[in-house]
Amino acid sequence: MLGGTGEVLDLGRARRTFTRAQRIALAERDGGCAWPGCPHPPGYAEAHHLKWWEKDDGPTDLANGILLCSGCHHRIHDNGWQIEIVDNVPWFIPPASVDPARTPHRGGRVSIDALAS
Repeated sequence: MLGGTGEVLDLGRARRTFTRAQRIALAERDGGCAWPGCPHPPGYAEAHHLKWWEKDDGPTDLANGILLCSGCHHRIHDNGWQIEIVDNVPWFIPPASVDPARTPHRGGRVSIDALAS
């Protein structure tokens, strides 16, 4: 997959870290930290591999990336949350210790209404 200026956006296992072009594409989709209700903008977020680079041999591709701020990124790694992207929308699935039903929560862009309440 190529970006608007011909930059490669799917790198497979050739590189561990996401490129600037990939982070821009993720920012377009996620709007910043994708954790439900987190207001941190793209500049405060880091690209996370959905299938982890080391543990799962996850590729550095757009379909395997998501933006998370440092706190939310640690929550994923330390507390057993899972993330799925369905129709370009991130869904966060809590561990059974948080929600025995493991009900998914929609993530992505924070709406103005959510910030106002």
